Amino acid sequence: MAARAWVFPPSDRHLAGVMARAVGISPVTAQVLVNRGVRDPAVARKFLQPQLGDLIDPMRFSGMVPAVDRLHRALRENEQIAIFGDYDVDGTTGTALLARYLRLVGRDPIIRIPHRMTEGYGLSVAAVEDFALAGAKVLVTIDCGTNDHEEIELARARGIDVIVVDHHETPTRESGALALINPKADANYPFKGISSVGIAFKLAQVLANKLERSSRLNESYARFIVDAMAYVALGTVADVSPLTDENRVLVAFGLKALESCTCPGLRALVDKVGLSGKRIDTFDISFKLAPRLNALGRLGSAQQTVDLFLTEDPARIAELMKQLESANRARKDIEEAIFEQAVEQVERRPELHRDPVIVVADERWHVGVVGIVAARLVDRYARPAFVLAIDGDMAKGSGRSIEGFGLHEAIEAARDLIVSGGGHARAAGAGVKRDKLEEFRIRINEHAVKAGCGELPEPALAVDEEVRLGDVTKGLVKELQRLEPHGEGNRPPRFVASHLRVAGQPRLMGKKNDHLSFHVAEPDGPGIRAVGFGRADWFDALGSAHTVSLAFRPVLNEWLGRESVELHVDDMKFV
Repeated sequence: MAARAWVFPPSDRHLAGVMARAVGISPVTAQVLVNRGVRDPAVARKFLQPQLGDLIDPMRFSGMVPAVDRLHRALRENEQIAIFGDYDVDGTTGTALLARYLRLVGRDPIIRIPHRMTEGYGLSVAAVEDFALAGAKVLVTIDCGTNDHEEIELARARGIDVIVVDHHETPTRESGALALINPKADANYPFKGISSVGIAFKLAQVLANKLERSSRLNESYARFIVDAMAYVALGTVADVSPLTDENRVLVAFGLKALESCTCPGLRALVDKVGLSGKRIDTFDISFKLAPRLNALGRLGSAQQTVDLFLTEDPARIAELMKQLESANRARKDIEEAIFEQAVEQVERRPELHRDPVIVVADERWHVGVVGIVAARLVDRYARPAFVLAIDGDMAKGSGRSIEGFGLHEAIEAARDLIVSGGGHARAAGAGVKRDKLEEFRIRINEHAVKAGCGELPEPALAVDEEVRLGDVTKGLVKELQRLEPHGEGNRPPRFVASHLRVAGQPRLMGKKNDHLSFHVAEPDGPGIRAVGFGRADWFDALGSAHTVSLAFRPVLNEWLGRESVELHVDDMKFV
């Protein structure tokens, strides 16, 4: 990994001091808030203590009234409702959430999740025809549908009203849906970063209010709300939606709901990964829960993920958990093989090494796993990356990006070369004819140059403040926890401590000896444990180093009932 420059934001110690005194927090925490753009004490108080009352009124969605009115009529007249959800965690949680509510009020919707390999992304003609044969009169799409114009027209011709619940980027063409609930297509809704499961939560909430079934005395509805908030946290974090504005509120409460949810399948998953009875954070979703939930959709059918969320049959839950764990183990092996082959392509081909956007493809690769590999290439090379799996005369895959380069715009620049494609600024999918792959690579990179991203970025690591180790106390770390939940748009605080002596001998740890554990101390202070995950490559240099400087995230580690401060090291410089 290339050496990275540590980039500090512009310092405003006077403002940080004012904020610290006004809010009653340490200057260090106040400086982090200023770094995140929080420069007003009143805003800081709301940031540090999210409240459900800070959520945006769901009626601000222009499509909410027609959507709720149509669903209300369908429930009143006993019409069949269908739900078509995307196969990622945002789609499956949103689908399960809405289905749970409809079942709560006595309706059993038809549920369909497309198979990633055989059907691909988005509403399909086959799905619409199947819904029509099943007698559906209302179809709700979750995390897809915004750009499925022909399929929506077909649904209308078959007598099905379509309600689109989505957050993907929108073209200029208007939707033919009865109701489109998408913040990116709605000038009236002020926050554009809400996930599809978050929108589904608001849709269920407004529908419940219309049905007057949301009484606090209704125990079933209360249990549903807790589980629904857990679904929202899962889908929002897994989809890498920004954890700002109302997403911050939804995820903060959703994480607490995850700890106490009643959904048997989700409870079994939380138990399986060792989180039962523990404080759950966004890291747990990103690295323990979401990969397992995504594994079924990547290598098999995400319909089983929805089944896990909805079934109450213990035998069925046990069967699904076994399939989920098996799929996740297979996914890890496949991912590692593809990543190694993709890196080999980049290193072997000079043009890929020079391109501002990496585009790689191979016949050996599994289309369900390429998105994860694209994200890893972005981490390794600090550039946007598309990774495509070739099957016959088609190549299908995913792209991931960096701040400042919108993949949805890059897709539009190559629209004439692709069979299908779309997504967000930071994540997108594309289907390209095999004989157009090289032209696709060239076009995407031409667009990058025109967009001002032609120069390869220098590897950099954003840090917040330089501190003394003696100031990194349990009290400070607990105060910094009030900045959670962390994720896209609100990264964990990262600090720098300089000229530290290495105390004792470093050691390797982990099943593969790929993690590094060591202790550091200031000249006049006690030692503190530091861990470099995946940084066994530092071992030799650290053993002979006199002093080091660290860029780290402070955490509280609990062992045998005792808490201690630990440094999770993101980068190190040997002095």
